Amino acid sequence: MKLLYFGDVHIRGKSPRNRTDDYKEALKAKLREIWKLAEYNKVKAVICPGDIFDRPEVTNSVLLEFAEVFKECPVPIYTTPGNHDVYSYNLDTYGRTSLRILELIVPQLTVVTDPKENILLQDKEGGVISLSFQPYDQRIDKEGYGYSPGDPVEEAYMIHVAHGMLLDHDPKVFDRYTYVKTVKTEADLVLCGHEHKGFGFYERADGKKFLNCGAICRLSASEDEIERKVQVALITVTDNQLEDLQLIDLRSAKPGNEILDRSQIESEQKRQYAMDEFAALIQSEDGTKAIVDLNAIVESIAAKEGYAPEVVRVALDKIGEAKAVLKV
Repeated sequence: MKLLYFGDVHIRGKSPRNRTDDYKEALKAKLREIWKLAEYNKVKAVICPGDIFDRPEVTNSVLLEFAEVFKECPVPIYTTPGNHDVYSYNLDTYGRTSLRILELIVPQLTVVTDPKENILLQDKEGGVISLSFQPYDQRIDKEGYGYSPGDPVEEAYMIHVAHGMLLDHDPKVFDRYTYVKTVKTEADLVLCGHEHKGFGFYERADGKKFLNCGAICRLSASEDEIERKVQVALITVTDNQLEDLQLIDLRSAKPGNEILDRSQIESEQKRQYAMDEFAALIQSEDGTKAIVDLNAIVESIAAKEGYAPEVVRVALDKIGEAKAVLKV
């Protein structure tokens, strides 16, 4: 039995500021390529870990555009609400979101909101896959919560799909994440989204397997996003065992350096560097406080940069004239 897995989509009406192409059309091309891969490989279903939308509610025109694309999928689509799909990270708001409307108008789409619900897929040879889903929840990534089926089906190959921060490394910049090396799960294979870069395929010594092939969207122009390949995963299960897992590059995803613009990021970095330099220049000699007197600032900068005395005198005269005008 074969399944096709793809990461976060983040459908939105406008292109992100760092994209130079038409973001909507790029997403449509990727989704249609995924549908073709599903048909070519004769998969049983396609799976997404959530964040179909970039915000809980998009305009009707955008919703209907993508509903037509989702209707082209030749097989069932299973997903769960991500943090961007609901309001204020609250699953109780799902009923009034664009994802809920999409589920209602696209026959192929099933959105699983209950972690205890199992989707059972069976092949002609009698093999069974149990799919369970963990939507984004305020509890996820707290003490490893969210990465095990709510109601395990022992006689099936258990695949658990979670929208959470499952990582193969310590990010060091935040502490709300779950480490693949130590997370407890009863699933045979855990599929994860949320973290867009992904970590590929990871197998532990105890046989537990984990996969995040990365988002199919690219919202930022970070160096990681420019360099990474946009991939989906073809999963083959035979006799209730993982027989093969293949990462497939999407041909419709253009190289990052062709569609991602770093100029704004680099401009902000230069601005921050200049601000840091200025902050350093106006520090007192012992570095304990900033100099706030304009004359003192000019004299401090001049001393550190070695400006000629006459240049300093002109600058101070101009400041004095400006102060006089302002007092009038």
